[in-house]
Amino acid sequence: MTKTMMSVLLAGLLTGTPGLALEITSVAPTRATPATRVILTGGIFSPQSRIFLGAQVVPPAQILPRQLVFIVPPLPPGSYTLTVQDEVDTAVPPLNFEVLAPQPRIAAVEPGILDVCAEETERLVRVEGENFRPETILLLNGNAVNSHVVDTGTIEFRSPDLPAGVYGVEAHNPDGNTSLPHSLWVNSVPEITGVERGDDFVNHYEMIIRGKNFFYNSILVVREPDSYSGDNGYRQITYYAHRTAPILDQGTLSASGERLQYNDCRTLLFLRYPSSFQAKELLLQVINPDGKKTKPYAVTLP
Repeated sequence: MTKTMMSVLLAGLLTGTPGLALEITSVAPTRATPATRVILTGGIFSPQSRIFLGAQVVPPAQILPRQLVFIVPPLPPGSYTLTVQDEVDTAVPPLNFEVLAPQPRIAAVEPGILDVCAEETERLVRVEGENFRPETILLLNGNAVNSHVVDTGTIEFRSPDLPAGVYGVEAHNPDGNTSLPHSLWVNSVPEITGVERGDDFVNHYEMIIRGKNFFYNSILVVREPDSYSGDNGYRQITYYAHRTAPILDQGTLSASGERLQYNDCRTLLFLRYPSSFQAKELLLQVINPDGKKTKPYAVTLP
């Protein structure tokens, strides 16, 4: 090769001849949210190639002669020019690339289960995820609830009084993006956590039943040994809250005045008139109007 031919070739490389011009032939995808992987094809690319998204330089994640890979940086949503430059040339014409607003995502709701009779302090729910914004609205079964955006990954709200069921929690951003729903369960299964003997009277005493998820119309079932039925005989009596006359099973009778009183969703007061004040094992069970019931609870009392 003569010196003249070499000079012509070198001049062509430096000025970017059509055959060797830096170019972008495709970009995939053409619109994406921050942190998305994008592939540019074209070339010829080199370690000196720099990617520009608007005025921001974006470092390539991978460089091949005919391919560049980059990760969309955390830019505000909008349309940006996309081009590549090296020490000699600039890819023309530039392409348009649209940065999309990231969709909010809920990863967890804590606690995920609330009791129907949860106290005010127990109703604080923490929603964890990503891409929350200061104006993000929290939806509970499609209805907005008062909430506080702690940061881009945390929202807190105080759950209102809700009947038992499953509720969908969604985060709705001002740009219209909404997260997929995440479940919040409201539990109405009653539970007896303890039984205490209250005040004693001449022929009866107070039995205080503590637990959770009791209703004003819950039912108390008392199963106790029956001296008239032999060593293995039991009788069972059912009491309705707020009723002075119990409904009796198996033809048994109860002392006058024996009744069940609903104090609150955590406390039932049973006025018991025992046949004798000798201690015996009693089995107690609370049944709610929806059929949910506690496990049998054994207690030794008259």
